[in-house]
Amino acid sequence: MKRRLLYDEIDWISAHRAVFLMQQEIAVAYNLNDKKLVHKLQERLVRSFASRAISVRRVATNSGNKTSGVDNVIWNTKEKTMLAINELKDLRHYIAKPVRRVFIPKKDRKLRPLGIPTMFDRAVQALYALSLAPIAECIADTRSYGFRPYHGVHDAAIYIKLVLGSYTNNKRYILEGDISKFFDKISHDWFLENIPMDKRILTQFLKAGFMEGKQLHLTTEGIPQGGVISPMIANMALDGLELLMQKNGFIAVRYADDFVVFGETEDSLRFVAMPLIETFLSIRGLQLNVTKTLVTSMVEGFDFLGFNFREYADISRVTGTKKGIFLVKPSSKSVINIRAKIKNTIRDYRNKPMYMLVTKLNQVIRGWAEHYRTVTSKKIFTSTGAYVWNTMWAMLKRKHRRMPSRLLKSKYFKSVDGNHWVFFCPDSKNKVMTLFQIGWVSIKRHSICKSINPFLPENEDYFKKRKLNQTKHSLKLSKKALRLASNQGGICVVCKQPLINEEVIEIHHVIPRKRGGSDVPSNLKLLHKACHKQVTYSKSIKLRAAWLRDGIISC
Repeated sequence: MKRRLLYDEIDWISAHRAVFLMQQEIAVAYNLNDKKLVHKLQERLVRSFASRAISVRRVATNSGNKTSGVDNVIWNTKEKTMLAINELKDLRHYIAKPVRRVFIPKKDRKLRPLGIPTMFDRAVQALYALSLAPIAECIADTRSYGFRPYHGVHDAAIYIKLVLGSYTNNKRYILEGDISKFFDKISHDWFLENIPMDKRILTQFLKAGFMEGKQLHLTTEGIPQGGVISPMIANMALDGLELLMQKNGFIAVRYADDFVVFGETEDSLRFVAMPLIETFLSIRGLQLNVTKTLVTSMVEGFDFLGFNFREYADISRVTGTKKGIFLVKPSSKSVINIRAKIKNTIRDYRNKPMYMLVTKLNQVIRGWAEHYRTVTSKKIFTSTGAYVWNTMWAMLKRKHRRMPSRLLKSKYFKSVDGNHWVFFCPDSKNKVMTLFQIGWVSIKRHSICKSINPFLPENEDYFKKRKLNQTKHSLKLSKKALRLASNQGGICVVCKQPLINEEVIEIHHVIPRKRGGSDVPSNLKLLHKACHKQVTYSKSIKLRAAWLRDGIISC
């Protein structure tokens, strides 16, 4: 009898490649309008071991892997994850369990309902998302940037800057669209008629209902925001909006259910664009939130996706339709939020070891700087750095009330590159660590991703290069990790997938420290946490031979 494969023995490189090749076939067949072949290829993909394994790994390794659904089941062992992969093989009698409803606070202090499916239901959704992704890319709006591979908020921000900042631009008014209760109200009938996937499985996702406490609520409309497949099918529901606007002389840019439309006059946006949008949405069971849907001008400026877009008067730059310089900056709300987060972090960690405070602050500040370093942020970075220093100094003065300022400075601050006020402290291993200096962050302009399908074979090389460049300038990684990531081309050497995704990253020693391995770069590799565990514990002769050949292990 053939021995069953263990979780530690899965060849992730082969699995990802096999799934990607199947997705390529689906994309090609869809573009040829061969619906029968598309359905056949989708069925083959969801039944394959590779796609089942990848789907389970996605659920078991993401940030929500410790949050259970209504069944209270968590995949916290290799045996459980392998059992889930095998159970996904036959879904003929699959019935989705209700999602567990929780409420999370929004920025306006209201509560947003979040539906948490069981881990198995999440894996089923991830499985069908793999088969749907190539089609979603075939029909996606060109300027839709949310929840699509290789696209993001930075693409949207830079595209808006290029359009509105152009001297040939004659669309100086902006409609900021807001859809009322998008995820709660979207039509089930529209999904079942228009989403090209197994209708029985899709019905299970849509009609699963939700548990609030011990009360079961049936669902006749809407989709849970915590579902793995929800962002993708929600995105597909709004595809076509951009083309509709374009045909009527407008430009639309969308990120999921947030969108802006550019027009020549305020009246054209109010009396032409808005009625067209309302009709488009009504077919999908949706409507505009009239109180939050605004029309503004470039001179007034507008906030979108955490950025502020505005044309500033400048006589020296008047040309064509331009009346000044068009800039993209972090929105004032975002600046207020990061300062509040910094202040709260310092307050919450003030009585803990200093290295814990610095570690947490560095995570917060690095992440924020990484997000906004692609736009005009230098002055805001400098002022935020000053805010961090002032808040830290005030905390230290309270903590050491009797210590003179001169001694306080020598105890906690050192000179680095001419800056004499860089906060430092010893870490848990007594090594010196310093506070991240956001004021030193340089602006790194973002290159917009081409509007081409990553699942078509002719585009593979372009996205491969883009994937390799993803981590080269990331602020989220330490200098040591960044050097390793750059040496590895931005990919995990075990699974050959991008290092920066939803998974945790760890440093691996080729020669283990217990056998005398050092921390020199040549002995280190940056791996996903799941890949690191596999390299450490797997007994697979085939995999270990490949890792030895690739210099991942020493013996």
